[in-house]
Amino acid sequence: MSKDSDVEQAVKEIKVEPAMPQESPPAPAAAPAPAPATVSTATTVIAVTNGEKPMEVTPAAATSAIPAAAAAAAAAAAAVTATAEQVQPATTIGGIELAATATGNGKANMDPALINFKVLYVLTQLCGLTMIVLVGTWIGQHFGGLGGTANPKLEFNWHPLFMTIGFIYLYGNSILIYRGFRTTRKKTLKLTHAGIHMAAFILTVIALKTVFDSHNLASPPIPNMYSLHSWLGLSAVIVFSLQYVAGFVAFLAPGLRENYRIAMMPLHIYFGLFGFVLAIASALMGLTEKAIFAITNPPYSTLPPAGVLANVIGVLYVVFGALVVYLATEPSYKRKPIPEDTALLNSSSANE
Repeated sequence: MSKDSDVEQAVKEIKVEPAMPQESPPAPAAAPAPAPATVSTATTVIAVTNGEKPMEVTPAAATSAIPAAAAAAAAAAAAVTATAEQVQPATTIGGIELAATATGNGKANMDPALINFKVLYVLTQLCGLTMIVLVGTWIGQHFGGLGGTANPKLEFNWHPLFMTIGFIYLYGNSILIYRGFRTTRKKTLKLTHAGIHMAAFILTVIALKTVFDSHNLASPPIPNMYSLHSWLGLSAVIVFSLQYVAGFVAFLAPGLRENYRIAMMPLHIYFGLFGFVLAIASALMGLTEKAIFAITNPPYSTLPPAGVLANVIGVLYVVFGALVVYLATEPSYKRKPIPEDTALLNSSSANE
């Protein structure tokens, strides 16, 4: 060690002399007085110096120094504890800072908000896939399956299937792409978002063609665009198309200033969700319309298996839509920017 430790022992001898006997008449054979007794007490004091000559410590000073040393040690321990608490890392969840605790394998506990999001995200996917399977079962088991222009009734069955896949399932997943894949680069997410929307648009156009063919090629022809379902459905398609064009110009095409993009973002989010909710409402109306017109033997009012399945599909539409809207609007589930996003933003600003 670089420091010397000296041990000094202070020994104090305390002589205790016996009390003097009181005066009394002399005894004939007086015993000799006992020798003075000596009692020694030793107090050990340890003095630690930094290479200096050890100092002499008297027992009284040592005795008074013990409580002071104990108090100093307690204060030092409290200071260490306070410092450990201050340096403990913290995470922010929904604007509230929480201390991150390490698990046995050295990894920090996962953000509770992220755990909730993942559970609900998986539930949303299961709900959407179940919805598609049930629609396929519904038209396959109870309405004869799929067909072409030679059989307008069977051609119509493409309409609910493609609308469910494209205008509900893909549309909803395109909305959730940023939060579902939060560790992916922003540019990749933008391209994926636009690609899924394009796939949904293609399926929607095919679904619209099949429904118009099934009406126009029927004998006798069936009128078009007379029901509330057709009005709201076409409105949802128009909103979707305008939203796609505006989003492409604002966020994918180069040249638009950053302040314009920031100003358009709230509108883009709002009308995206509005079009999705409008699509869900239109699908519920179309499902009910199909059940009333097509389930006749036995009638829909008697709740046959085809009618029960139609109702279950409608419930899944609502649950899927509610989950998508909640996951897309809950603030604590919002995607946090990653370093690649900042670099991309700075590069984009420099080019403008």
